[in-house]
Amino acid sequence: MNGQRPRLLARCLLRDDSESRTVSAVFPFGSCPTADLPSWNSTAVPVVDSEAENMVVLSAERRGGEPDVQEVIASDFPKAEARLAAKRQARAEAREIRMRELERQQKESDENADRIYDMYPSTPDGITRSARVSATLNNSRLSASNSYQSSRRSSEDSLEENTSLRDVRGELREVEDKFRRAMIGNAQLDNEKAAAAYQVELYKDRYEELEEEHNQLQREHKEKCRQLEQNKRDQAKLQKDLEAALAALQERDRLIEEQGLVIVGGETSSSATESDEEDDAGGGERKGREKHRKALVSSDMAKLLDSVGHGSLDVRLKKLAAERNELQDELRHVKLELEEEKSKNSRFGSNPADIEELQREANKQLGDYKFKLQKAEQDVSTLQATVARLEGQVMRYKTAAEAAEKVEDELKLERRKLQRELREFQAKVEELETSNNHLQKRLDKLKTAKSALLKDL
Repeated sequence: MNGQRPRLLARCLLRDDSESRTVSAVFPFGSCPTADLPSWNSTAVPVVDSEAENMVVLSAERRGGEPDVQEVIASDFPKAEARLAAKRQARAEAREIRMRELERQQKESDENADRIYDMYPSTPDGITRSARVSATLNNSRLSASNSYQSSRRSSEDSLEENTSLRDVRGELREVEDKFRRAMIGNAQLDNEKAAAAYQVELYKDRYEELEEEHNQLQREHKEKCRQLEQNKRDQAKLQKDLEAALAALQERDRLIEEQGLVIVGGETSSSATESDEEDDAGGGERKGREKHRKALVSSDMAKLLDSVGHGSLDVRLKKLAAERNELQDELRHVKLELEEEKSKNSRFGSNPADIEELQREANKQLGDYKFKLQKAEQDVSTLQATVARLEGQVMRYKTAAEAAEKVEDELKLERRKLQRELREFQAKVEELETSNNHLQKRLDKLKTAKSALLKDL
């Protein structure tokens, strides 16, 4: 039993060393988790190979009966077992932790490598970085393999290898830090690129909205221009109608002058005043406007009307009618006197010579009166016909004048309306041109900003 204890201890030491070699083989990059373990994990364990194991076993068998070795082994065995168990447990925990860490780092490195390869597939910087990382990994693997091969060397060589491994680990940490910083920088660049792309999309949306507004304004501008052209055509048509009406009035005046007619009247007549009062009572549109009765007569009739007196045509015709009535009354009165004289002469039977003289004078006066009466009747009939004709002409000219005045008023109102609309349309056109220029400037600015942004990207 005592002889088996050294063999068991040697086997434990050999198993412990094989586990350490397995751990170093699992972690070839010099990043063994033993560096992260507590201080007791850094204690040096002597490396025992197969020859040393055989020598220990043989020496233990040869000196199996020596009590000092057994006592030493017996006294150190519990401590060695406890230390071995602690080391095994610590190594198992470190192995699990390191395996998880390696898996996580491997996943991150794969993801970052894929991302870098997608972002910078052909840049020399990426090639240099990948070459640098691959060289570092190769160096680490080479150093790990060297450490694995030199594990059988002496303690001094192992210390040198540990120093070189620490250097490689330091370099690897630096490379990992640089790689991590590069990944952080790439992530920041990705974020900035995403923000810039979002800003570009916003500018595109704003540009489309401005383009739609610009098209809408152009359509409204074209519609206003069409309305303006239509109003111009309407104004030109009304202007032609006005010119035609003025030409008709000038033609009327020319024909009147050629026929030697004279326009008589022009003063306000009583009938016109009455009609104005009726219009005022009825609420007509031409309130307070004076209507003038005019007539076209020949020069002789104009002289006759002038001989009657001054005034309107109705007043002059009334005066002529009154004179006619007076002449008729005078004729009847003369006839009555003649009859009375005849009756007196027949009653008294006076001198026939005187009677004949009186008869001749009476016949003479009667003939004069008859002639005057006939002449007056002819004048009256002529005047009545002239009055009827003039009244018809007056009605026609009055209707034409009213229509012309109405058309003239409507044309004036339409002209003022068109001028006002023309001014409004001109103001709107100026506003639209100003707005169009402003929108064009903004559009140019957006295009410039967009082109600059695209150049920066």
